[in-house]
Amino acid sequence: MPDGMSSSEIRRLFIDFFTERGHDKVESAPLRPRDDPTLLFTSAGMVPFKSYYVDENPPFKRVVSIQRCLRLSDLDEVGHTPYHATFFEMLGNFSFGDYFKEEAIEWGWEFLTEVIGLPSDRLWVTVHKDDTAAADIWRTRVKFPVERIVPLGDKHNFWGPAGDSGPCGPCSEIHLDMGPQVGCGRPDCGPGCDCDRFFEIGNVVFPQFLQRTDGTREPLKRPGIDTGMGFERLASVVQGAGSIHEIDTGLPVLSAVRDETEAAGGTRPPEGKPGTELIVIADHVRAASFAIAENILPSNEAQGYVIRRLIRRAVRRGLVLGIEEPFLYRVSGVVAETMGEAHPHLLQKREHIALVIKSEEERFHETLTQGSAVFEDMIESLGKSGSRIVPGDVAFSLYDTYGFPLDLTGEMATERGFTVDQEGFRAAMEEQKERGRASSLRGARSVGAGAWEGQRAQTTFVGHELPCACGDGSECETTETLLSDAVATVVAEARRTSDDGVEFTLTESPFYAESGGQVADTGTLTVGDAVIDVVNVLSRGERYAHVASDPDRVVSPGARAGARVDVARRRRIEKNHTATHLLQAALQGELGDHVHQSGSWVGADRLRFDFTHFAELSGREMAAIEDRVNAWVRADVPVTPESMTLDAALERGAMALFGEKYGSEVRVICIGCNESEVSLELCGGTHVERTGEIGAFAIVSEASVAAGVRRIEAVTGRTASARARHDAELVREFVDVLKAAPAELLTKARELAAETSKLRKAIEKEKQRAAGGSIDSLTDGAREVAGVRLLSARTDAPDIKTLRGQADRLRDRLGSGAGLLAAVTKGGVILIAVVTDDLVKQGTLKAGDIVREAAAVMGGRGGGKAHLAQAGGGDPAKLEQALEGFYEIAERLIGG
Repeated sequence: MPDGMSSSEIRRLFIDFFTERGHDKVESAPLRPRDDPTLLFTSAGMVPFKSYYVDENPPFKRVVSIQRCLRLSDLDEVGHTPYHATFFEMLGNFSFGDYFKEEAIEWGWEFLTEVIGLPSDRLWVTVHKDDTAAADIWRTRVKFPVERIVPLGDKHNFWGPAGDSGPCGPCSEIHLDMGPQVGCGRPDCGPGCDCDRFFEIGNVVFPQFLQRTDGTREPLKRPGIDTGMGFERLASVVQGAGSIHEIDTGLPVLSAVRDETEAAGGTRPPEGKPGTELIVIADHVRAASFAIAENILPSNEAQGYVIRRLIRRAVRRGLVLGIEEPFLYRVSGVVAETMGEAHPHLLQKREHIALVIKSEEERFHETLTQGSAVFEDMIESLGKSGSRIVPGDVAFSLYDTYGFPLDLTGEMATERGFTVDQEGFRAAMEEQKERGRASSLRGARSVGAGAWEGQRAQTTFVGHELPCACGDGSECETTETLLSDAVATVVAEARRTSDDGVEFTLTESPFYAESGGQVADTGTLTVGDAVIDVVNVLSRGERYAHVASDPDRVVSPGARAGARVDVARRRRIEKNHTATHLLQAALQGELGDHVHQSGSWVGADRLRFDFTHFAELSGREMAAIEDRVNAWVRADVPVTPESMTLDAALERGAMALFGEKYGSEVRVICIGCNESEVSLELCGGTHVERTGEIGAFAIVSEASVAAGVRRIEAVTGRTASARARHDAELVREFVDVLKAAPAELLTKARELAAETSKLRKAIEKEKQRAAGGSIDSLTDGAREVAGVRLLSARTDAPDIKTLRGQADRLRDRLGSGAGLLAAVTKGGVILIAVVTDDLVKQGTLKAGDIVREAAAVMGGRGGGKAHLAQAGGGDPAKLEQALEGFYEIAERLIGG
């Protein structure tokens, strides 16, 4: 066997081998597939080239690549076998109507045996049972022993397509015999057996067919080659590693998890064969790191949901090892260091990756303890009832309230011998969606879309440019409209809404219907002598539902009406909407290209913009963002709407919302198009004609709204000016109160803050002194077991900080011993266990073990390090029982 070949050397040899044979080197495609809705992730090396097999003129005839892949089909196997992973790399050489089976087989054999140096006498090959051509090439061209050529069926030797459709065909796999000592021992054991003896190294696929989405196949006009070798698999064999996770780029990551376990007070896993927890954590952090580096961020949808699941699975595995604080983000740094040579973008995004993962860890830890307690209570209740099935609605509650993915609940349930009603979970999720849809139609929206079904009415929006240029406070007469018969029937059937309103539709409307984050217009509708107030407009497919506030007003079918929009309000909305486009451009310019819109709300008085970012904005950053926006406002650049095809818009670089559905024709808002382009976005909303109309822009607040998502609220125009006046008035009031000039206010405030802090510390010190005195008196009552002093007591500590100070004092006073202190605060019961350093070093007692058992008496949960651990929750009525139980727990652990 070859020895000592590094991962970087394997990469170089593979690329060199095939470029010398006329292959163009192609860099790895992104993990999120381009233009392939059948796949969430790039799951194989050939995915970026699927279309090349059917294109009349593909850009390449033959290519070589090392492709980053993410695959979830084997998620449950990770950590249980030596060769499964979620993230991996695929060494691939491809032909698109160029060479075929003969060259592919011969080159694959030459690379593995002559370049890499695998022993030919330990290699076996498989072919499809009907592919006599491949078998003949192995036998006659390679001179491979016929007894080691194994014909198998579709299950093992037919590959593809990647996704629901695409190229596919028979294949020939190359396996390494790992020896009978790792096999099943059966006399017929060979490639295709479920045991670990025959280890697949490479797979030469012969794409001969094109599979349609309906499952039918037709021959490809130009058959090709898709050879894939698992990079980590090959490296593990070459380096003599125990698994694909223990190669030279994997061991540092496993070691980092071991270090984290030891630092958290857990038992450091041995350096030999890593356990399931270590491998799962290392694998999932690697997968998440690569995904986040490509701006695939944790979320509740599509690819983002997968990354969230992986991070949360890793967090839970960390808890099994005793790691109860965020740590994955530090491990991600090791991933970047070890993989950065081959993937420089990991080093460039290292800080960003760590911030994302840490944010997700913190978010999950916030709810995990509560959710786990609910889960344990539920399991206990089910056990008493004799049921072994977790109800779907309970699993959904854990998902909805505590962020437990279904597979996490399933994993926890399986560990306790339970299963989860997955159909019930899906039904509960669909119920919630229905409730959400219904709630979005409550009040002014209570007439649901179903009430309009079967009607033919359509509304044409004619209000992007109102027909008169009115100043603030004016109203404009707009086009008279005609109500359709279809809508009249619906109005008669669903006349009242829950807030005593009525809905109707117009064939043409100048009212903007709420969509894309922009609120609806308001105004009036004149029918004859009657004036009806329009308080909301809802988009329902191709019709607009106009909501009126007068319950007694009947709008007759066919009645002609005059629609009037509140232009003053519309103008304020337009200022705020255009400002959101400027804000996104400013955020990307100031913070980086990872910033993307996650949501927005545009009203008449303010705007709200949610965006992807993983750190609180500093004062300097917010000032810089405000300055950028206001500079564009002062520049008074044109805001130009254009209509074009979706493809043309995307080709020009227009920003679009991920997951948003767009038609073939789209509206694009270009700010500064004919000058220096500031922003180009797909948008159907209404906007100012020039940025100068915005007047002014001011950020009101910035905060986190979800893991990796920040929110800015801002105001424009007169509201921004009013805010500036308000702030100036506050400064004047502070001047009066603090008796200082404006320039001295900050210095004065800092002096007051320092004085206040000094007084608080003095008060805290006095509290600690008093608390310490009470502990000193308590230690006189300590019991002694085998030379170890033990004490449990309830104190009057008002908060966790005071109780922790008392616990530290107790540990110092015990000499050699352990203690458990408790207090009942406004937040509930708190327990803190302490163990002196000598006993920790001896391994006699661990505070984490003590506090977990003591808290369980009350139904609480907790944990921590060997010398100090904390627990909370549970029934306060059982506190004395828990404190007395401490002695029995400690004596048992000492005796054990």
